[in-house]
Amino acid sequence: MTRKGTARWPHLEALCEGYLHQDLAPAHGSAATAVRAYLADADRAGAVAVSSEWRTFLNLTSTLDPVARASLLRELAGGAWAPATPEEFEAVSTLLLDAWRRG
Repeated sequence: MTRKGTARWPHLEALCEGYLHQDLAPAHGSAATAVRAYLADADRAGAVAVSSEWRTFLNLTSTLDPVARASLLRELAGGAWAPATPEEFEAVSTLLLDAWRRG
């Protein structure tokens, strides 16, 4: 997998560094709220692109549990998000997978 700083994950990097950072809780309250804020700020093309990158990330990490996936996401795209539960990871995942539908 391509590591952070390459062109492979530009939209995930923007999400992780701009919204899923160390000030996530005070800024947004939750990871799901931060993702909603990112998607609200993104144009349609950006929402589709982050959804596509997320789908690729999930496919490449399908054998990992949510904690390992989140750790790898931090390595690949930055940010500081460490989901407290698998359900938190799944909530964020659902939002990102559905982002391509945004019209």
